[in-house]
Amino acid sequence: MNSRILTCAAVTAALITPVYAQDAQKTIKDAQDALGMLRLPQKIDLIETMEYWGKQTAPTPLTYHASVSYQVPAMRIDVTGKSRQIQVVSGLFAWDESVPGGGLVPGTTATPMPVAVTARLLQLWITPFGALKAAVLAGSNAKVKTEAGATAITFSLPEPLSDVTAQVTLNAKKQVVRVETHGANPDSNLVATYSDYKDIADVRTDLLFPTHIVQRRGTSTLLDLTVSKTNTNNPYVVFPVPDNVEKMGRP
Repeated sequence: MNSRILTCAAVTAALITPVYAQDAQKTIKDAQDALGMLRLPQKIDLIETMEYWGKQTAPTPLTYHASVSYQVPAMRIDVTGKSRQIQVVSGLFAWDESVPGGGLVPGTTATPMPVAVTARLLQLWITPFGALKAAVLAGSNAKVKTEAGATAITFSLPEPLSDVTAQVTLNAKKQVVRVETHGANPDSNLVATYSDYKDIADVRTDLLFPTHIVQRRGTSTLLDLTVSKTNTNNPYVVFPVPDNVEKMGRP
């Protein structure tokens, strides 16, 4: 009798586990579709690169321009406040540029920042589109649940951030409204909120983009950005690693 009970339990578990995985992946795809990431009759995610521009008035006034490639993955954040800072990550390399593309043209510089790789990749994966792509990559390890009446997806981020757990919260329209991350490193503990989704690209692509982005760590506001323009038509953005950055090696 006990062996029969154990066999039934094993069969039940085998049947239930794939259902949960399928539910999570369906929820992720529905969220991707709600943002306009899925194209063609086959509903394929064809969003690989994007750019967006915005401004922050507080806590510190600044202008903000981000270029992203989810394929590499890579991201360049060009921020001008009291001074200009250009921070780049490409794969497992990170560096600062004196100008966009710095270090590749005479008279410009690229300063290696190997310790910043994980923090900068985290910025890429917590964007609404990056978070959903990371959830897809998590496969059966992505789980879906209901929390405070909202749908939430939990999963681990891709390497080298596999020790960071992300939770993506969706609204009633299945749009990403919150991405929360937790890791052993306190710097990995972030909460990003997204609202006021619109298609504001110069060439309309039907991709909805959050026009208000707030990022916090604990009680500190790191970013409060109003997005004014996007290019979501897979723009040509490149992130070649300068020789001096590559020679310095990976972290």
